[in-house]
Formats: sequence, C-alpha cells, structure tokens
Amino acid sequence: MKQEDNGGILMRERRGNVSDIERVKLLVTIIDRGRSDSLIRELRLLGVTFNMASVGYGAVGVDLADLLGFTEKECDIVYSVVTESKTASALSMLEYKFSLNEPGRGIAFCVPISGVGGPVSLRYISGIDPEKEEVQ
Repeated sequence: MKQEDNGGILMRERRGNVSDIERVKLLVTIIDRGRSDSLIRELRLLGVTFNMASVGYGAVGVDLADLLGFTEKECDIVYSVVTESKTASALSMLEYKFSLNEPGRGIAFCVPISGVGGPVSLRYISGIDPEKEEVQ
C-alpha cells in the first residue's frame, strides 16, 4: 500500500495509480426553477457524470437578489463534480446554452475540492469506472 498526495488529495492506494486522476472541482449552478434536468443532460454530454439537483428558495436578501438579477423566489441548484480539464467547457456551455451571460438567468461558479475520502470515491465522482479504470 502506498500513500500519495495528488494536489491536496491525500489517499492510500492498493492498486492502480492515483496520480493519473485529475484534480476535481465542485461546479455550483443556480438557475431558473425547472431547468435542472436539461442542465444535467447537457453536462452528461460533456462527460460530467456526478450531478445532484436541489430546490433553492429565497435565501438571499432583496438587495442581493436584485444585484444578481433573480426575480423568482424559487430556483434550482445543481451541484456537479467536474474534472479540471472539463471546467472551461462546462462553464462555456452554461453561458451559451442556458444564457447565464444575461442578467437574471442564473449564476455558476467552481470551488476546488481539496480532499476526497478514498480512491474509490475519487474515481466515482471523477467519472472513472472502477472496474474498467476508464473515464466515462
């Protein structure tokens, strides 16, 4: 068993090479209510396979909502794990296919993930099939 540090992701590996796995980021997208299914479909076409959606409800003050351009109190929040190489294409797709470049249509941002609890979990959220060791 060997231990490696992969850009802040410390783990023990019994088989395979952990250092071949890319760094991952959490992509958070806040969009109009009812659009999360189509957003997840588009992300899957880009190879982003780990996505979760939830409903958001008016958690920001009126001033901040006006600044961000949100007019509805309900929205969809989509959490996706994106490999570093797919981040730019995912953000670009969101900007053009979901009009996030227009005020009031939503917002997307990425947060680096600095740690994952084990190599199997890291492979899963990265879209790597642990049986085949291939990116999905």
